[in-house]
Amino acid sequence: MSESETPDAAAVARELESLERAVGALLEELDAMRRRVAAAEDRSGHLQKTLEASGVKPGESADLEQRLNELTSENEHLREVIQKARERADRIRSRLIVMEDES
Repeated sequence: MSESETPDAAAVARELESLERAVGALLEELDAMRRRVAAAEDRSGHLQKTLEASGVKPGESADLEQRLNELTSENEHLREVIQKARERADRIRSRLIVMEDES
């Protein structure tokens, strides 16, 4: 349609309706993005507080994974030590029971 032609009222109405739908969709998307940003900021704040409470300084988060692996390994080792100590304690208890029965 050239600028000199008279716009068709029905065509204008269709274009306005299409534009309204597009603007509505953009507003819905903007609202969804705002909700996602708010949720991400909440999670980020919670994680920041957790890091501060754990004594981790900014920039040390890479070391945090290494420390977690070290603690996990140490925990496994301590579990093995405890299990061996339980087994020894059970053997000692069994010997004491035998000694009590003999006396």
